[in-house]
Amino acid sequence: MPLASLSPWWHPIQFFKSIYVHLIEQNVRHASTRLKKLQSYYRGKRCFIMGNGPSLNQMDLDLFKNDFVWASNKCYLLFNRVSWKPSFYVAVDKRVVPDISEKINKMILDLHNTVFFFPVQFRVKNRLPSAPNVYWYREVASHSYISSPEMFTVDASKWVSGVMTVTIAALQLAVYLGFDPIYLIGCDTSYSIPDSVKIENDNQNLLVSSENDDPNHFDPGYFGKGSKWHAPHTQKMISHYIKAKKICDNLGVNVYNATLGGKLEVFPRVSYMDLF
Repeated sequence: MPLASLSPWWHPIQFFKSIYVHLIEQNVRHASTRLKKLQSYYRGKRCFIMGNGPSLNQMDLDLFKNDFVWASNKCYLLFNRVSWKPSFYVAVDKRVVPDISEKINKMILDLHNTVFFFPVQFRVKNRLPSAPNVYWYREVASHSYISSPEMFTVDASKWVSGVMTVTIAALQLAVYLGFDPIYLIGCDTSYSIPDSVKIENDNQNLLVSSENDDPNHFDPGYFGKGSKWHAPHTQKMISHYIKAKKICDNLGVNVYNATLGGKLEVFPRVSYMDLF
């Protein structure tokens, strides 16, 4: 069989790189054990999972300086606006992470009090570095966004579901760490694609921005000129949120949507101002 016909995971070079990383690198080798030490560590404490929607621009973000905040992707574009840094950071997108890996690497080096979570593929493919504040996990694909049992983990030390939105990756990890209640902010869950965005290789799912005109995030340069991203699939996101809510309800974990506006109506709404 020619090498080109093999899947990327089973390509011999990639396979042996994976074996090498899992055997030699301590953070990867003991990934499950390290995660188990975090299980229920924050039991009963509240946290905020921050999306990157434009509604963040309408919020008084300095209110969150004494809270546990989960951030993701290009949250660093907010850092010049707030006096705090996130307690936790998650990134999962196979198209976005390689595009911003240098920025993520800098955060890992600079933010010693932030805990970072990534699928282990990013280490195997040398996209991101290991560090004492980095935790790797095994990502499991969810093949059906309607009823797949792999849509939400109850044991992140074994696996975490692949997701349509990074917020649900953070939610799985927050539940595993014991947070309750959990509040979502900046999860607008509404998207439009500007006419300036280009399609890559005739693939409608692979987009490249040609201007700083992103209307879907808190900064017009979030997916600005030259940025690579996936076409959003809002209904699949909502389907995954519905499944996530069912699991959280079964576990007795309270999840609320404190986003200003937006189209996510899966979780009970609360006013974030009432929480302070």
